[in-house]
Amino acid sequence: MKILFITSDTSDYQSDSLFHGLRSLYGSQVVDFPKAERMYKFDLENINVLHGLGFTCYGLLENIKVDRNNIYEKVKNNYFDLIIFSSIHRQFGFFIQCYPWLSFENTLIIDGEDTPSLYKYCGNFWRHISWYFLPKAHTNFLYFKRELNIDTLDYLYYLLLPKFLLNKLNFPKNIRRINFSIPEEKIKVGVKKIKLFGRHIVDPEVAANVEGSSTGYVFDNEGDYYYDLQTSKFAITTKRAGWDCIRHYEIAANGAVMCFKDLDLKHNMCAPHGLDSTNCVIYKDYNDLITKVYSISDEEYLSLQYNSIKWVNNNTTKAIANNILNQFLG
Repeated sequence: MKILFITSDTSDYQSDSLFHGLRSLYGSQVVDFPKAERMYKFDLENINVLHGLGFTCYGLLENIKVDRNNIYEKVKNNYFDLIIFSSIHRQFGFFIQCYPWLSFENTLIIDGEDTPSLYKYCGNFWRHISWYFLPKAHTNFLYFKRELNIDTLDYLYYLLLPKFLLNKLNFPKNIRRINFSIPEEKIKVGVKKIKLFGRHIVDPEVAANVEGSSTGYVFDNEGDYYYDLQTSKFAITTKRAGWDCIRHYEIAANGAVMCFKDLDLKHNMCAPHGLDSTNCVIYKDYNDLITKVYSISDEEYLSLQYNSIKWVNNNTTKAIANNILNQFLG
């Protein structure tokens, strides 16, 4: 299968983790265009300027030979079996340029934005009248959206429908779920636990009550960050700009159990998928958190940890790439 993977000029864990999985599975058959320099071992410089200091997904791939010549002509001549727009909000210009040669049978749309609105239905597009007439993406192609909730439908109907009516509506038939993923080589478990919480605590209320913790970046290199998680029984995570975050996967991949604030408020269509009380601790505030973690027996902790590791193994970059392709192939 010849796959054209359209990239952006900025780091994006949704797009980049999917590309890592596809390239790991199909090698040079997956053409990143333009070249995603940040993903390669030899071309990557100043990795710490990337989002998340470049931890986990970046600088991992071998810089193999890939033919990126005459991409537009190849699209016109149906050279590729599959064309993936990996960040449609950023790539809609090339999407429009290629639109006459795109079809349901050769194109996938990925939307990893933190906003619940689909391409063409967020405020930035509404503010440009001429953009109103751009072709839709979710009606003619499989459209994989990460941050899905009732507000997605609200935006589709231009914020005109009451909530009670929105709650009765189904998502459009071409909408599919997608989430972040983590390279399988980053999964390392079995390190002895020597403390209760990891030092990087993104919940300010909890951080204020845990000595030595910080809400900001604590470590300037991935190894130290991972070791801190590996030696911690629990690690704190929350909704950030969106519900999904690479931190969830990093915690599980290093054998700690997630403590996820307000996870029960997340819409079931919204990533991350598969997290619940069997593989993480769901809490409301610091007092609720402390009460719960101190009430967990050793046996219960091992069960939580086992299910957490199982969850992250089901969410490797290869696993998610395979899942996306299986849905495309039908």
